Amino acid sequence: MKISSALVAASLFLAINFALPASTTMGRKADAPPPNQDLIQRSLASAKDQLDQAFAKQTEASAKPIVMIGSSLIIAPLWSADVKNGHCHVDSLQHHRSIHLETLLHKQNDARPAISLATAGQFVSDTYLITEKYLKGPTKPDVLIYGIAPRDFMDDTTGGLALTSVFDGLVTLEDYPRIAPLFFTSFNEKADFVLNRTVFLYRKRGRYQVKVNEAIEKASQKVVARLVHTAGKAGESVVASSDSQAPGGFLLGGDRKDIWAKSVEEYARRYKHYNLEQFQKQKQCLAALIDLCKERDIKLYVVAMPLTRDNTALMPAGFFKDYLAALDETTRSKNVPLIDLVRNGKYVDDDFYDTVHLTFSGGEKFLTMVADLVKPADAEAKKQIAGTKKLDL
Repeated sequence: MKISSALVAASLFLAINFALPASTTMGRKADAPPPNQDLIQRSLASAKDQLDQAFAKQTEASAKPIVMIGSSLIIAPLWSADVKNGHCHVDSLQHHRSIHLETLLHKQNDARPAISLATAGQFVSDTYLITEKYLKGPTKPDVLIYGIAPRDFMDDTTGGLALTSVFDGLVTLEDYPRIAPLFFTSFNEKADFVLNRTVFLYRKRGRYQVKVNEAIEKASQKVVARLVHTAGKAGESVVASSDSQAPGGFLLGGDRKDIWAKSVEEYARRYKHYNLEQFQKQKQCLAALIDLCKERDIKLYVVAMPLTRDNTALMPAGFFKDYLAALDETTRSKNVPLIDLVRNGKYVDDDFYDTVHLTFSGGEKFLTMVADLVKPADAEAKKQIAGTKKLDL
């Protein structure tokens, strides 16, 4: 019987697609990380491990961990404040706690650990996915601090919501019915997702994006790089192991004017065009995140992270105004606290490493604010436990 060349080609194509995924898992230990993870996916997996460990240590008598989430604008203050105080021994992308915040809480007789699920380049949509996947059941916190910024809504140097490392690492085909209304608006987007999750070779066509992401992630690492150098100039004791030097060159010095100028160049590219469609989708994801936290009884605080005037001056016409309006309208309509550090934070340029990321001085201001923010809720809980009258907030 004559077999058509098209049938042979199709058979070979299917065989390869079944064989290649299997070959990537052969010989791999059960507890080993999945192959081909990029830096962001490895960082998030490490954060999830710390989250699990923190909840595993929880007892009935102890309160749940405080969880923080966001982009490198959250990573920078947490990492730099800990470095300044000699507590950080790892690369910033693998630093998923805030020992400085825990110290501040301890002074308030609050023993809660502080865990960070922040990742470099995290969009609002990524925050929604991480919360949906990780903050539930036995690892559901009472409090979630979300540090948000304009770039989390729109970035001209990246693709769509479904093209991020977080999306690629967390979303499976089974998630489609739940996430489709938020992430996909066209038939092509829906078809692309299905093909990515069912055809191995089709998905690998996008591996170049991982390489681009890794380049961006390394640049994001440099965002908090040289903070140790700054802390050292301030006469602080810095403790760092050799491991902290390897991944991103985090002990490098540098000229601040040069760093600032490069930040201006970088964000000029990120803000080059106002992608209104991307912005509107991310706004919907913020609303969905708030609804998800309410559904799971998680107290959400949305914190508009401080920015420099040099950064906001780079934004296209209308973008910054729309960003602030989106935060105001969404949080007000859903009765969620908005802590506006852009308009009310009283940060100065010396609190910033570059035009957006806080150095150790800004980090200490930020974490002091967080400690004060969660204090009333904690005080109320203690009074309720003690059987006293409920505190009116």
